Amino acid sequence: MEYRNQDLQGKSFNSQDLSHADFSGSDLRGADFSNANLKNANFSGVKTGIQKHHSILVFLFAILISLLSGYIAMLTGDTIHSQIQSEDPNEVIVGYITLGYFVIFIGISIWIGLFKAIKRVLVFMILLTAVLGLISFISGYGTGLGALKSLLALVLIGLMFVAGTISRAVAGTFASGILFLIVAMAGAMFGKSLGGGYGTVVAALACAVISKRAISQKFRHSKVKNIALFIGTYFGTSFKKSDLTNADFSGADLKNTDFSDSNRQGVSWDNAKKVFCRDEEE
Repeated sequence: MEYRNQDLQGKSFNSQDLSHADFSGSDLRGADFSNANLKNANFSGVKTGIQKHHSILVFLFAILISLLSGYIAMLTGDTIHSQIQSEDPNEVIVGYITLGYFVIFIGISIWIGLFKAIKRVLVFMILLTAVLGLISFISGYGTGLGALKSLLALVLIGLMFVAGTISRAVAGTFASGILFLIVAMAGAMFGKSLGGGYGTVVAALACAVISKRAISQKFRHSKVKNIALFIGTYFGTSFKKSDLTNADFSGADLKNTDFSDSNRQGVSWDNAKKVFCRDEEE
């Protein structure tokens, strides 16, 4: 079967028998080869990835999530600021402690990854704050209002970083520094314009660093990268559950492509360029 040098964007070859088919030099962006028999197929020099109109949708999704993170950042900053500016000295102390939590959480998230930091650190911070607030209320030492605001701020911090980091990681799957920068700063500027102050910019930059590390090779199995790849490859070329035994991808330009659960025994990847592919081989 001859499909050489053709524009096959968005075409469906789902579950078809395409053994020994020749797709060399074709544009396969958005094509679906899920469950197909592609034994000994020739994909040399092909181009895979997301079609332009779907790229716009994914980019807009990343922008919207980034704006959401900026809004949450504004709420977080406003909550902590109200504590620090309170006339109650106990609440002021709790406010500075919460600010310290924020800085510590950023550092640990950059070090070990976002979701690990949430599981190992943020949950502990939330539980500790809740217990101390309850003790303060029962003992009569305080009203517990400061602890309640801190709990709100900590929850918002978690939501902000999840939304911000994922949005930037999704933008990163486009392999474009410009698009990544636009998404990274959109949330920051939106949050700051709502009165979030420079704290929103700091949070956005932290999210950018965390997401960059998450989608790097060192953290290739991180939850952030897995989520970003799922979104980034959903509209891309799919070879999911296909049989690619002895297929030839030499010289192919492979982006945002799903190879999950496929049989890749004997596949030739000579000089192939692979960027943000699910289940990519080293």
